[in-house]
Amino acid sequence: MSLQEFRDNRARAKRADILDAASRLFSERGFRDVSTATLAAQAGVSTATLYRYFEDKEALFAAVVDALVADVIQAVANQPASLEDKLHDLALRYALLLSDPVVVGLIRAVVSDSQSSSGFRDQLALHGSEIFADEFDSEITDLLTEQNPAEAANALQASIELRGALEHVTLLPELLFNEYLPRDELESAVERTLASWRRRWLEDTGPE
Repeated sequence: MSLQEFRDNRARAKRADILDAASRLFSERGFRDVSTATLAAQAGVSTATLYRYFEDKEALFAAVVDALVADVIQAVANQPASLEDKLHDLALRYALLLSDPVVVGLIRAVVSDSQSSSGFRDQLALHGSEIFADEFDSEITDLLTEQNPAEAANALQASIELRGALEHVTLLPELLFNEYLPRDELESAVERTLASWRRRWLEDTGPE
């Protein structure tokens, strides 16, 4: 291994450590109550090192969201499968993502900051938009358009309905009552949600 490769690997490891620490802290304490000094300490780096990788706390939060989105989308993209399999896999991964306490904590941080002037909500709009929504809609739209290009105009609406239905069975009870479905119940809820959605969008020609 060359010296440059060693330096590159070390830089990637430090960035990953910072993202891991930020995910935990933001989900546990929210956005405003976590200082950059605390973030650096939890990641095992200096504040100067943290700023070398991320311009400010808003950019770090946006990077945390981006990493979560990329993990889900990349995992689906790497699996060659039929449209039905891809839809099922993406829907389940999205539901599992929304059932992750870290993710729910990050969403709470966005909600609690709604009246703040920190500007990090604007940063999120530039770096993934509204916690995974745009990426999910884009992936579902591409999958449906691939099956039937003529339905491209309806694909986005179909995706929004599927995302909303999945959020209803996962995120809503988590945010309101702190209730998380066990894995088997979550999978059953996803199956029921997909079955209803398929009847509307895949078995018919489109919305009535």
